[in-house]
Amino acid sequence: MSAQKIWFADALDAQNQVVRLCEVDRAALAETPFLDERWDRSGFPTRPVRLADMPQQAPKARPVFIWHTAFCCSTLLARCLDKPGTNLGLREPAALMEISNIKRRQGAAVSDTWIRGVMPALCQPVEGEGFVTLKPTNTVNNLIADMARLYPEARHVLLTSQLRAFLISIAKKGEAGRSFARRLFTIFAMDGHPIARTDPRQLMQMSDLQIAALVWQMQVAAMLEAFAKGPRDHFASLDGDLFVADPEPALTAVDDFFGLGLGTTHITATANGPLFKRDAKDASQAFGPDRRKAEAERIADQLGPELDAIIAWSYGLFPQSPRDGVLPNALI
Repeated sequence: MSAQKIWFADALDAQNQVVRLCEVDRAALAETPFLDERWDRSGFPTRPVRLADMPQQAPKARPVFIWHTAFCCSTLLARCLDKPGTNLGLREPAALMEISNIKRRQGAAVSDTWIRGVMPALCQPVEGEGFVTLKPTNTVNNLIADMARLYPEARHVLLTSQLRAFLISIAKKGEAGRSFARRLFTIFAMDGHPIARTDPRQLMQMSDLQIAALVWQMQVAAMLEAFAKGPRDHFASLDGDLFVADPEPALTAVDDFFGLGLGTTHITATANGPLFKRDAKDASQAFGPDRRKAEAERIADQLGPELDAIIAWSYGLFPQSPRDGVLPNALI
């Protein structure tokens, strides 16, 4: 029996108001680490559909969201929740990234139209799933409140790391990480946070890690703003390091909050299975909490007192951020 296929919303052409649909099966969606430009679409049929011709209806499978601040094991969490027949996990769909940029260029009224047109083609049950978990890239965080408003039954996990862990992750990646942080700042600056109005000359004098600290704080501020708009009981938070350190209770809490019904057998097998022994982004690389902790300690030693100084400095600019890094409605 051939695998069931769907027409998945793969990419958008904002200028021509067109959605590109790609005919794929479940395995192609669930096994691909990232459904963006890194996804090899070779061999999959595609067809363009005008946005005006896309059905503006509620998704057949209830969407649940994992929003994150980067480098906090969001890809791993999304993989853990994937279960054929119950929940389909989609990681960083390119269509959502483009909608977030449409909002930055043209405003929420325009991006809302794209969301309504694209979400039904994103949240399609392939093997009878009742849920689709969407784990957008972190530059899509400007859509958190919009998704909560347009889909009031959806639920949202805000996955974060401590600021210290975020800065260590940036530093560990060397020049690529520091460049990434500056790119994120330019993107989040378009979302209207007051820190973006800082004199460019002053910004140029900041270190890469200072900019990275602002990036983390801006993301937390966006999450707190979305939580305040609510519905608050549809939002929960989770610390990525706590999740990795003890995955079974964390997965149980997420499953209960989302209402997925994964079951204890799936959760126990997943928590003790190969996902926690390999890198979620690259299966060829080994992974483990002990290795992660050792690398973090090594980088922290290299950074020395500068690390604590930058953390304290950033909290002075963002006094509303929780000092312990724990967002509201923590699951564990």
